[in-house]
Amino acid sequence: MRTTEHTLDLTLTGKLSATPRQTGLTGVLKSVWRLLRNRNAIGSLQDLDDHQLLDMGLCRHEIREALTSSFFEDPGRHLTQASRNRTNTFYRNARSD
Repeated sequence: MRTTEHTLDLTLTGKLSATPRQTGLTGVLKSVWRLLRNRNAIGSLQDLDDHQLLDMGLCRHEIREALTSSFFEDPGRHLTQASRNRTNTFYRNARSD
């Protein structure tokens, strides 16, 4: 089959059916709910002491940075990246000893 024989049939109408609209709205609501739940969970990390945070590979200032990030930015992703960076630095320094 040649490339010229492939066609893409796009039927664009101005209206979406009810199912995609509901799916889109449900997806947005789930995302917002997950962001709020993550922010709440990260807020409870402030109750831990510094040694407990360090066991998770985090510092107190990283939690503050995550909580002050943009509303639509997932703070959990920020903390995951901070923890991975700390772990990589630790093992890189351990290998050079």
